[in-house]
Amino acid sequence: MKIRGGFVSNSSSSSFLIYGVFFDDGEIEKLLNISDEDQESEDFDIWEIIEVKLEKSDFEYYHPEGFEGWYIGQSWSDVGDDETGRQFKENIEKELKSMFGDDIKFSTLSEAYYS
Repeated sequence: MKIRGGFVSNSSSSSFLIYGVFFDDGEIEKLLNISDEDQESEDFDIWEIIEVKLEKSDFEYYHPEGFEGWYIGQSWSDVGDDETGRQFKENIEKELKSMFGDDIKFSTLSEAYYS
Protein backbone atom coordinates (compact mmCIF):
# COMPACT_ATOMS: atom_id res chain seq x y z
CA MET A 1 0.00 0.00 0.00
CA LYS A 2 1.31 3.44 -0.90
CA ILE A 3 0.67 6.24 1.57
CA ARG A 4 0.98 9.82 0.43
CA GLY A 5 2.72 11.92 3.06
CA GLY A 6 2.17 15.40 1.63
CA PHE A 7 -0.39 17.64 0.04
CA VAL A 8 -1.06 18.10 -3.64
CA SER A 9 0.65 21.38 -4.43
CA ASN A 10 -1.90 22.70 -6.94
CA SER A 11 -5.00 21.94 -4.91
CA SER A 12 -6.41 22.88 -1.55
CA SER A 13 -9.54 21.58 0.09
CA SER A 14 -11.29 21.53 3.42
CA SER A 15 -14.23 19.38 4.44
CA PHE A 16 -16.32 18.24 7.36
CA LEU A 17 -18.94 15.63 8.18
CA ILE A 18 -21.19 16.18 11.20
CA TYR A 19 -24.54 15.01 12.50
CA GLY A 20 -26.75 17.90 13.49
CA VAL A 21 -28.80 20.73 12.06
CA PHE A 22 -28.52 23.45 9.45
CA PHE A 23 -30.09 26.84 10.12
CA ASP A 24 -30.20 29.59 7.54
CA ASP A 25 -29.25 33.04 8.83
CA GLY A 26 -32.87 34.07 9.40
CA GLU A 27 -33.68 30.91 11.38
CA ILE A 28 -30.67 31.22 13.68
CA GLU A 29 -31.42 34.89 14.33
CA LYS A 30 -35.03 34.03 15.22
CA LEU A 31 -34.04 31.08 17.45
CA LEU A 32 -31.53 33.25 19.31
CA ASN A 33 -34.00 36.15 19.60
CA ILE A 34 -31.75 38.53 17.67
CA SER A 35 -33.63 41.65 16.62
CA ASP A 36 -32.92 43.99 13.72
CA GLU A 37 -31.91 46.55 16.36
CA ASP A 38 -29.34 44.12 17.78
CA GLN A 39 -27.87 43.55 14.33
CA GLU A 40 -27.44 47.28 13.75
CA SER A 41 -25.45 47.71 16.98
CA GLU A 42 -21.70 48.29 16.64
CA ASP A 43 -21.10 45.55 19.21
CA PHE A 44 -23.20 42.93 17.38
CA ASP A 45 -21.30 39.70 16.74
CA ILE A 46 -23.41 36.64 15.91
CA TRP A 47 -20.31 34.42 16.18
CA GLU A 48 -19.95 35.45 19.82
CA ILE A 49 -23.66 34.88 20.53
CA ILE A 50 -23.52 31.37 19.06
CA GLU A 51 -20.26 30.60 20.87
CA VAL A 52 -21.81 31.59 24.21
CA LYS A 53 -24.92 29.49 23.45
CA LEU A 54 -22.81 26.42 22.67
CA GLU A 55 -19.88 26.92 25.07
CA LYS A 56 -20.95 24.23 27.56
CA SER A 57 -21.58 21.65 24.86
CA ASP A 58 -19.39 19.54 22.60
CA PHE A 59 -21.02 20.96 19.49
CA GLU A 60 -19.10 22.35 16.57
CA TYR A 61 -20.46 25.12 14.39
CA TYR A 62 -19.59 26.29 10.91
CA HIS A 63 -20.61 29.30 8.89
CA PRO A 64 -18.77 28.88 5.60
CA GLU A 65 -17.76 32.09 3.89
CA GLY A 66 -20.23 32.95 1.18
CA PHE A 67 -22.99 30.78 2.67
CA GLU A 68 -26.08 32.10 4.40
CA GLY A 69 -26.41 29.53 7.13
CA TRP A 70 -24.95 27.71 10.11
CA TYR A 71 -24.07 24.05 10.60
CA ILE A 72 -24.29 22.94 14.24
CA GLY A 73 -23.57 19.40 15.39
CA GLN A 74 -20.92 16.88 16.28
CA SER A 75 -18.37 15.16 14.11
CA TRP A 76 -18.89 11.49 13.37
CA SER A 77 -15.31 11.00 14.56
CA ASP A 78 -16.60 11.79 18.09
CA VAL A 79 -18.69 8.60 18.35
CA GLY A 80 -17.56 6.88 21.54
CA ASP A 81 -16.01 3.41 21.50
CA ASP A 82 -18.93 2.04 23.51
CA GLU A 83 -21.59 4.11 21.72
CA THR A 84 -23.77 3.04 18.80
CA GLY A 85 -24.57 5.36 15.92
CA ARG A 86 -28.16 5.48 17.14
CA GLN A 87 -27.08 6.51 20.66
CA PHE A 88 -24.79 9.17 19.20
CA LYS A 89 -27.65 10.63 17.14
CA GLU A 90 -30.17 10.45 20.00
CA ASN A 91 -27.81 12.30 22.37
CA ILE A 92 -27.21 15.07 19.83
CA GLU A 93 -30.92 15.39 19.03
CA LYS A 94 -31.87 15.58 22.70
CA GLU A 95 -29.34 18.29 23.49
CA LEU A 96 -29.99 20.41 20.39
CA LYS A 97 -33.76 20.20 20.92
CA SER A 98 -33.27 21.45 24.48
CA MET A 99 -31.36 24.44 23.06
CA PHE A 100 -33.40 25.26 19.95
CA GLY A 101 -36.81 23.58 20.38
CA ASP A 102 -38.40 20.44 18.99
CA ASP A 103 -39.16 21.74 15.50
CA ILE A 104 -35.74 21.16 13.94
CA LYS A 105 -34.61 18.68 11.28
CA PHE A 106 -31.53 16.52 11.81
CA SER A 107 -29.24 15.00 9.23
CA THR A 108 -25.64 14.20 8.46
CA LEU A 109 -24.19 17.39 7.06
CA SER A 110 -21.17 17.44 4.80
CA GLU A 111 -19.36 20.18 2.95
CA ALA A 112 -16.18 20.37 0.96
CA TYR A 113 -14.46 23.51 -0.24
CA TYR A 114 -11.83 23.73 -2.92
CA SER A 115 -9.61 26.60 -3.79
